[in-house]
Amino acid sequence: MTGGCFVKSNLRKLACGSAATALALLIAGPAWSQEAAPQDAEQTGGIQDIVVTAQKREQRLQDVPVAISAVTAASLEANRIVSVRDLDSISPNLTVRQIVGGGGLPTYSMRGEVTIGSSIGVDRGIALYVDGVYLANAQGSIFELGDIQRIEVLRGPQGTLFGRNSTGGAVSITTGDPKGEFGAKGTISYGNYDQFRAVAHVDTAKYGDFSAAFSYVHTERRGDIKNLGGGTTWDFSRVGGGIRKSPKHLGGFNTEAASANILYDGPAIRAIYKFDWTDSTFSAPGQGVIYMSPLLRQLYAAQPAANRPNLTQLSKTRPDAVNNAGVVNSRIKNQGHNLTLSGDITDNLSFKNIAAYRRSKFQSPLTLIDGNGGLVNPGTVAMGPFATAFGLLAGGAPLLNANIGAPFLLQPTLTSGLDRQWSDEFQLNYDSEFATLTAGGLYFQQRSNRGSTGDGNSVLGKARSAAFQIYPGFAIPGPRANGFGAIDGHVKVVSKAAFGQAEFHVLDNLDLVAGGRYTHDKKTGIDNTVVSGAAPIATNSFVVDYSKGKFTYNLGANYKVNSDVLMYGKYVTGFISGGQFAGFVFDPETAKSWEGGIKADWWGRKLRTNLSLFTVKYTGLQLTTSGPNIGSTNQNLTQVVLNAGDARAKGFELETTFQPIRELTFNASLGYTNFNYTRIDPRIAAAAAVVVANDRSTLTSALSAQYESEPVWGDANFVVRFDGNYKSKQQKVPIVPLTTGSSALFGINAAEQQAFANAQRIPGYWLVNGRIALQGISMGGSKATLALWGRNLFDTKQVSYAPSLVYAISADYERARTYGVDLTVEF
Repeated sequence: MTGGCFVKSNLRKLACGSAATALALLIAGPAWSQEAAPQDAEQTGGIQDIVVTAQKREQRLQDVPVAISAVTAASLEANRIVSVRDLDSISPNLTVRQIVGGGGLPTYSMRGEVTIGSSIGVDRGIALYVDGVYLANAQGSIFELGDIQRIEVLRGPQGTLFGRNSTGGAVSITTGDPKGEFGAKGTISYGNYDQFRAVAHVDTAKYGDFSAAFSYVHTERRGDIKNLGGGTTWDFSRVGGGIRKSPKHLGGFNTEAASANILYDGPAIRAIYKFDWTDSTFSAPGQGVIYMSPLLRQLYAAQPAANRPNLTQLSKTRPDAVNNAGVVNSRIKNQGHNLTLSGDITDNLSFKNIAAYRRSKFQSPLTLIDGNGGLVNPGTVAMGPFATAFGLLAGGAPLLNANIGAPFLLQPTLTSGLDRQWSDEFQLNYDSEFATLTAGGLYFQQRSNRGSTGDGNSVLGKARSAAFQIYPGFAIPGPRANGFGAIDGHVKVVSKAAFGQAEFHVLDNLDLVAGGRYTHDKKTGIDNTVVSGAAPIATNSFVVDYSKGKFTYNLGANYKVNSDVLMYGKYVTGFISGGQFAGFVFDPETAKSWEGGIKADWWGRKLRTNLSLFTVKYTGLQLTTSGPNIGSTNQNLTQVVLNAGDARAKGFELETTFQPIRELTFNASLGYTNFNYTRIDPRIAAAAAVVVANDRSTLTSALSAQYESEPVWGDANFVVRFDGNYKSKQQKVPIVPLTTGSSALFGINAAEQQAFANAQRIPGYWLVNGRIALQGISMGGSKATLALWGRNLFDTKQVSYAPSLVYAISADYERARTYGVDLTVEF
């Protein structure tokens, strides 16, 4: 057993102890199985089964040889999980964070893989699926669903059945189907920060073979950080945008969403059409600052005395107020269509076809990624070093001297985009005494456009992205020949795949597994990320022409010790597609993973323990970072993608559920990941003093307890739940800069280098949530539930996301404590 316990020091003891405990229970398992015949869990008060589709077919969670966490609708309600941004901590070794910049985009971390995937033509290594449909772009993952049935988190490469872009794992969301019986359910919620949420869901009766279900969601809240620059008026008239004001509070949103499901359940075929639509207007979360270089501090010191109290101050915990004057509200509109056909061809053979179209459009007219709003031009003397550091404002002294007191923005983003995707996946499932086979094919196409804010014109395009620029009269610059980002870029992605996986039942309790998938990706288009308007297109516009095929596979064995204990081992591969962005060509990232696990139910399903051990080798690890982090002085390289090098991650995940009596349930999980780079790309090594494994917690943990009382008032009973999740310390930036080259221009010396490194280290912390509900209240012919809830009960204020700009480190923080009341009525 020593060879399998590969984690270090005390954590080695913990992993080995967990494995030893599971094996000890395993030895005793058959004896327990003989003592009592299996009974239905509901009758015995044991842990209920959860049905999942992690292998493209319905199976019990405990029968699936995959490291998977599954959350049911009841648990989602108890945890108030309503969108992908709330998925953090539902699975060990999974972290979900919102990135800075106003897009509201989630970034995922799992088993050492950290992904964003917000740039045009760039993919992410943790795939997101809704009702079996892959969501390609990060903007398209921002949606509200009023009827989520189940969420599955699959950890580790899923290269055979789920395909490309799942080197770290996959998150699969399943929405509810029409029930075929008339019913209605409505929920009204109120909370602090002016929170209001209304959800309505209606199921129709069955008409012949048809039934339907409809949902509507409205949710809103104001932000939790005051904007010291709130009310600042920006003039977008030069780009067709009118007048817009910076919000008084940051992190607020107003979202409308609707869905419609229509089911035909005929004798030979089952067809279900699902439509979802989301329209969300929101402001970026409050951006703070946790490090300022000497150059930036010099600029602060040169600000007018009356202006200084209203500037963003350094803070490693969530402040009450920041100055994000250079922010206006953003908007995302998403819609999706899904038509799924399924049926039985023979007694052993069934089929499923999923055809889908999704569309996402977003506008982020003005946001900041640096957190330093409210700065003004103090004149040539103070601004000169910035002009030198970035090569700004050629011959710009007259402009500086002529516009003293005008607003000066460091790194704003002015972006818009449109994404459309079509996909069709066909699956065959065959089941016999000898083998179970899943096979199929996928066609996927995505068209993406990215550019700046505004209507644009045929020659000069849209608003120029004006990083490190002065904005006289608070006016957004109109199109002109040297306006970076003025011309839209566009990329078309076509991916085709064929896959198959077979489980051979060589013994009654032993399966051998083999699967493979061939994928061919083609990306074509024009990358105008750093185009400077019309004149220099020839030098800054890049033709995207990427075409490559890749074979991924898995081999494994599953051993069923008895009806309650499954052991499995496997070798799995996966990859993230390559491409080109901002003039940088990046290769595919590959993952090769060994994994072993034990899934077991004990004591008549009163205890469930699921343990997985893994090691994974990443080659060509893709990294999204900013230009200054690779030594670039191009102020418009706010984001670049390149292969950072190779890495290895190893660790374990342990999930346990204990239900000593029907009324009381305890859950605990622990995830450990040891991630290390084994090779660093020379471009990064040349610009970095230290390359950091950023945004990766070594330990994640979650604890929960739920008590469900006997009826206390008629049929009504109490349900009380508290849960907490822990993330160990993190480093937040990928690179600690050198003291030479471009870093020296910002004043980075040895002392500042150490200050930079210290600032980006964030200690571990807990988030605690709770809910107390009285459910089953009789109201005429309906039932009601009244619930009090709170999230982040102890108001943890730690940094959650912190990008490095070298001259500064900005920060997003954990959302403030929220609490409120829900009233749900079900007819």
